[in-house]
Amino acid sequence: MLLTIATIAVLIVLILFVWDTSSSHETQSNIRSFYRPFYAESIISHEYLSTPAAVWKPLTALDGYASWFPQITRLLPDVNTQRYVHQFSFDQFSLVPGARLLLRPNSWSPFYHSRVVVVDENKEISFDLKYNPFFREYVVFALEPQPYGTAVTCRRTSKGLFSFLSLWGFSNTKSKILENLGYFIPEEITKEEKQEKNGVAVQSPTLSREATIAQAVQAGLDGNMDLINAIPDKPTRGLAKATLVHTKRKGGVLPEHLQKALSEAPAVFSTKQQPGDGPAFSSQEEQIAYLVNLVLDGDEEPLNAISDRVIRGKTKAMLVKIKRGALERPPMPETSSEPSTPTEISSGEQENEEQLITRLVKAGVGGNMDEINALDNKVLRGKIKSAIVKEKRVKK
Repeated sequence: MLLTIATIAVLIVLILFVWDTSSSHETQSNIRSFYRPFYAESIISHEYLSTPAAVWKPLTALDGYASWFPQITRLLPDVNTQRYVHQFSFDQFSLVPGARLLLRPNSWSPFYHSRVVVVDENKEISFDLKYNPFFREYVVFALEPQPYGTAVTCRRTSKGLFSFLSLWGFSNTKSKILENLGYFIPEEITKEEKQEKNGVAVQSPTLSREATIAQAVQAGLDGNMDLINAIPDKPTRGLAKATLVHTKRKGGVLPEHLQKALSEAPAVFSTKQQPGDGPAFSSQEEQIAYLVNLVLDGDEEPLNAISDRVIRGKTKAMLVKIKRGALERPPMPETSSEPSTPTEISSGEQENEEQLITRLVKAGVGGNMDEINALDNKVLRGKIKSAIVKEKRVKK
């Protein structure tokens, strides 16, 4: 009788395990898992458009693991101290191999002893984590610098009779561990962006706001969205998109005031780029293809020197897709020796903060983080990323 009950229990566990691992869930990470009796392993890799130092920061902020690491409800330092407050804070904690931790996997479970195993700055950090009296797991985060940023690999292994628990819930929650981590990677500001903020390279607008919207909307009606997407000022870009939708509903005819603005001629100037700085391009796609080819050939300086965050972001995004195998390497465009002359557009109005948060949260839930990561306001960026995490949890 006892053998029959045990056999039925094992079969039920196996059925549930197969059902859980075979269920399909969308993820932006590359994932794979492996299981044999008494051994389980899962590997998750993800690319970030940030330096290893920027990725390393949230990986070593142990007090934030409960926000993005599945199976960790609370993580505390296991320290011998007389001060009560230090028992619940990592302020006095030394992140070194052998450092002890207390892990609570669920709100109703006790704390289990865990420890830090490897700490190699900006390269690797690993843990020996215990989730219950019968199951523990070895977790490794490995960082590898790439031309576009950083590739991170999370390897989780377990041994023993209950090793299958390592893959339990893998496709649903555990496979998204590096996606969750991405919401907590701080934004980096390049030297060029700092100079722009400090007014070192201030340029006057080449077109009025109305003329900018008119030309962008006219191009959008012709099927070319590049002009709208290239507008650096977010309120102006949003207004241009709204005007395009409104114009299409009205039969594709521009309003009279925008038709007059179309005749405005843009002023041509060059304050940032001097003769000999780089080749000229007939379109933004050609410049992106040119930069992608240079980076793939090992020359990253032209990309880092680009002051246009839109072009720089699109170039890095294409590099990530090529790295994943989702895109082929674009052909090298033919360029002329004459330098291109950049034009910039600016405006003074601010988009409503509530509308901006709503729009970017919706985009982030859909997997588009480019505009969020480009925000200069760190407080606003943090609010949006927190809202995205909450929204994803609600959908689950």
